[in-house]
Amino acid sequence: MSAYSRNKGKRAELELVHLLSDYLGVTLNRNYKHVAESQHGDIEQLVGGHLIEAKNCARIEKAKWWRQAVAAARVRDARPCVAYRLPNLPTEDRWRFMVPLPVAWATGAEWRDDLRYVADVGIEGFALLCRENGIGG
Repeated sequence: MSAYSRNKGKRAELELVHLLSDYLGVTLNRNYKHVAESQHGDIEQLVGGHLIEAKNCARIEKAKWWRQAVAAARVRDARPCVAYRLPNLPTEDRWRFMVPLPVAWATGAEWRDDLRYVADVGIEGFALLCRENGIGG
């Protein structure tokens, strides 16, 4: 990975940490472990039970990103989440969150983390899910 790509990712992760901290009223930190080891998520803490993989790419690859998030979340016994950044929009609108549908997740079935049962929500929707799971004000 080039230095440009690493810096681009770091900037997006820091922007996401600040955005989520503001929306949820909690302190979050960028996860530095994931640089050396995979399967840790990009934010140190689980956010509303979600392990977050942040993406700042020009090309949207939801299926690939979702597989990575599911694998990482299984390691930490968490719900997967892909937070991806869309360019050229205001901060509140540029971040989208792919999360398992709560009804599907609650089944505990093997299929619950299949891409067919994923919701794609904005920051307000993700914050609502986190509050329902017991994080944030």
